[in-house]
Amino acid sequence: MLWQITWFEIRYWLRSTMLWVFTLVIAALFFGAASSDHVQVGGALSNTYRNAPFVIENYYAMVGLLTLLMATAFINSAALRDFSNNTYQIIFSSPIRRRDFLFGRFFGAVFVSIIPMLGVSLGILLAKYMPWVDAERWGPVYWSAHFKAIMMFALPNTFFVAAVLFAVAVLARNEIVSFVAALGLLTGYVVAEALTQNLERERMGALLDPFGIRTFNLVTKYWTVAEKNSLAMGASGLLLGNRLLWVAVGAAFLAFA
Repeated sequence: MLWQITWFEIRYWLRSTMLWVFTLVIAALFFGAASSDHVQVGGALSNTYRNAPFVIENYYAMVGLLTLLMATAFINSAALRDFSNNTYQIIFSSPIRRRDFLFGRFFGAVFVSIIPMLGVSLGILLAKYMPWVDAERWGPVYWSAHFKAIMMFALPNTFFVAAVLFAVAVLARNEIVSFVAALGLLTGYVVAEALTQNLERERMGALLDPFGIRTFNLVTKYWTVAEKNSLAMGASGLLLGNRLLWVAVGAAFLAFA
């Protein structure tokens, strides 16, 4: 029953216009950032390739903040649709295990929330072939960098955010409260960014960054241009510790829910 509910949630959103509009918006944003100096996301691209592994992973780290409210819409719907439509009494009186129902809705919403993030790869891949770009600023397509960025940033960040918002939605049964919680996550990140600017606390700040942005910046702080153009950060060291920590925090929220 778990997978049937998960698949139902995924199919529900795959037929939704909103999902594809969100994806196109993200793709257009990063298409512009990769193909033009007039659009910047996370700082200007200096002398690295515009599709360098460093750029790809940096964009995927940043996109978690940009899609936070988008993910909230998917999570809210998964958690509260039965209450909003006043069908929860029918659903809850059917022979469905609570674990299957909640986990099915949750994992379906997580999968759907990742789809707009893939607009990062779509935008970068398309930008390379535009007639106005400088071919010298582009390297080969680094498929491994796209894969590692999705595994190290898109999946963990979506899981953590979804777990927190799903727990809030399930307990509060109110869409407004969930959006307030999303804004709280965003505000908390900004405050933490200001509090951990001290060099003596930079490793602690990097570990406590739920989106992994500061972590990635610290790990790649002393990379040369050649390294940024050819290396993709994988699951190791401080970045791996950060990812495991916040996946565990997300799992705790989900278990509580």
